[in-house]
Amino acid sequence: DTAVRQFQLSAANKGEKIACLEARRHYAWYLKGVPHAGYYKEQIVKITTLEDVYRVTKGIKRDLC
Repeated sequence: DTAVRQFQLSAANKGEKIACLEARRHYAWYLKGVPHAGYYKEQIVKITTLEDVYRVTKGIKRDLC
């Protein structure tokens, strides 16, 4: 939830395109200890919209439960 909030605020301030580019760089920091982190890192480099951020986050939350 913290990562998503960070990207939402970034999108509001800088625009979705810049926020998604930043998300690619920063999201990996949130993956330490997450099962299947390698798979999610592959997905993160493809992020182009906030919907992509939500989709990846949903998968991560599913794997953590």
